[in-house]
This record gives sequence, structure tokens and C-alpha cells, in this order.
Amino acid sequence: MNGQLTVKEALALNDPVFIDLRAPLEYRKGTIPGAVNIPLFDDREREIIGTLYKQDQQEARSRGVALASPKLPHLYAAIEEHSRFGTPVLFCWRGGQRSKVLYELLKSLHIETYRLHGGYKAYRRFILDRLNTEKLQKPVYVLNGLTGVGKTLILNMLDQMGCPVIDLEGLAGHRGSLFGHLGIMQPCSQKDFDALLLKRLDELERSSCLVVEGEGKRIGPVTMPNFLFQAMQEGKHILLTAPMDVRVQRILETYSPRDEADLQAVKNAVLSLEKYTGRKNVALFLQLLEEGNIHELVSLLCSHYYDRFYDDSNPQKKHFQLAVSSSNPQQAAQKIQQFIEADCKVTCTVDSS
Repeated sequence: MNGQLTVKEALALNDPVFIDLRAPLEYRKGTIPGAVNIPLFDDREREIIGTLYKQDQQEARSRGVALASPKLPHLYAAIEEHSRFGTPVLFCWRGGQRSKVLYELLKSLHIETYRLHGGYKAYRRFILDRLNTEKLQKPVYVLNGLTGVGKTLILNMLDQMGCPVIDLEGLAGHRGSLFGHLGIMQPCSQKDFDALLLKRLDELERSSCLVVEGEGKRIGPVTMPNFLFQAMQEGKHILLTAPMDVRVQRILETYSPRDEADLQAVKNAVLSLEKYTGRKNVALFLQLLEEGNIHELVSLLCSHYYDRFYDDSNPQKKHFQLAVSSSNPQQAAQKIQQFIEADCKVTCTVDSS
């Protein structure tokens, strides 16, 4: 097919190196996991050509050639460098001129290269089709607990111990709570979250179970697919507990504002709590923030907001298969691993075969 591969064929290659030829703005909105951005046009050039294309397609093509031609040596060198790590698979938005131009150049220079048939648009359609038809045929163990008990900490420990973990907050680039964006530079786009999630599920295809942290359907800016959210709702829930002082200390280690931007983000989040905690409490929260008394602020946020409204960690409203103190995270992780393995009747680890 003139050097073209379908999405399925490209993903099945032993060593694909996906080269995203789109402009940086397109790349940031969503790409194939691990793809390298080597843009044929920058954002401004893409905008110029796109506007021109609506008026005169031939003129747009001529302008594109004029803009791209001086860059070809650099593009060739960059792609050749990445070809040392595997077989380049070039793609643009719809598998059109941008990927064809580079493919023909590399082919003439005897560099083994492929084009992705249909481009990123075809890849995105492939991901959406899978999301709409995917079903989980294995048990899902869900870690629940009030804010600060260390769910993510213990989830990461379980991952290091070989448990088949999906770190949903890590994939989303957001911790899922009101202050979940603090300390994380760039939240994930929905397109990238979907792709990364399916990639992780494929990596864990042979595992006998999955372990995740309890989340709502939305994690910051992204939405969890229905099949996974339903599986979590129907999964086996584990409750983590910890004293307030331990929780506050962990929250401070994770969420403490580091600069003026973080302080403003905390202030904005606190202001949004008035309908939940009342104007008087919000005024107190802001005063503590202004005074730099973050420890007391966190303690009051736990007691006045998180602990009152987060029902997923309430034993009176949800059945838990196991309750574990997380004051000692290592011991908690070991107890959870032992419980899961006994419940699954097998060693619930990642199969790397």
C-alpha cells in the first residue's frame, strides 16, 4: 500500500518509532503514546497554509513546498537519528501530503520507513472504537480512603511489588481532587488519556486482575471510559485508614503551594467551597492561607469538606472487602498484596511473557 500501514499493523511492529509531523499545537492536543514531534510546519505556518487552503488549494500547496523545502535536511537528519531506535512510522493528520513528502524523501535515501494510513485521525478512530467495545473480564481491586491516607503512595508500592496497577491519576496528570492539579505541570488531554489507558490495559492483558485507586468518573480535565468506571463500581473495594495527623502531613508533602501561581490556585479553590462549607469557614480558610498556616488549613479542609462529602470512603455506605491502616505504607501494601493474591487464588502479578 505504497509503504502505508494500518493502525493495527503499525502497532504490531516490533520496534515502531512514531514520528508526528504535525505542528506542535496539534501534537499537544493528542498524539500516539511515545510519538516524537518533528513538525514539517510550525504553528504559525500551519495557520497560514490552512487559511490559504480554504481560498486556493494549489496556492496553499505551493506555499507549503516553499516553507518545507529549506527544512528537509534538518527533518531528514532528525528522523534518521530516531531510526536508530526502530522503524520510523510517519504520520500527519489524515495521512496526506506532510507524511507523503517525507516518506518519498526517506525512501529515495534508502531509509526503511512507513506511513500511517489515515494518519492520526485514523488512530483516534481506532482508539474510540476500542473504548466503545472494550470489556473487562477480570476482577478489579479498588483502593478507597479519605484524602491523605496515601492511596497513590500505596498504589505505587504495589506497582513496584509486581501487582498489575493502573495509575489513573498518573495517566491523567491530575490527582482528581479540588487541589489535584498542584505540583503537576501539564494535565493530560482526553485524547492522550484514552490512548495511554488502552496502552496500559494492553500491557496488563495477561494479568489475572487489576488494581486501581478509587476515582470519580472525571479525573481533573479527563473522563474515564464507561467500561472501566462500571468495572470499578462493581469491583472489590479496599479501605485505607490513617489518623488525621498522618493524613495532614501527607497532604502537605503532596499539595503544598510552591509559588505565587500555586497560592492563587489554592485561593481560587477555597473560594469555590462557599456553597459546601459556608462563607464563614471560607473566610477562615483564606485567613489561614494568608497567614501561611497551611497545616491548620489542611486539617480544617479535611474535617469541614473532604470527610463530609466523600462518601466512597464511608463504611456505612459502601461494602469493603478489607480495611487496612496505612500509617505504615509498606505494611499496608504487603497486606493488600496478600489479600489480592489469596482472593484471586493466584499470584496477581504482571505477566511479562
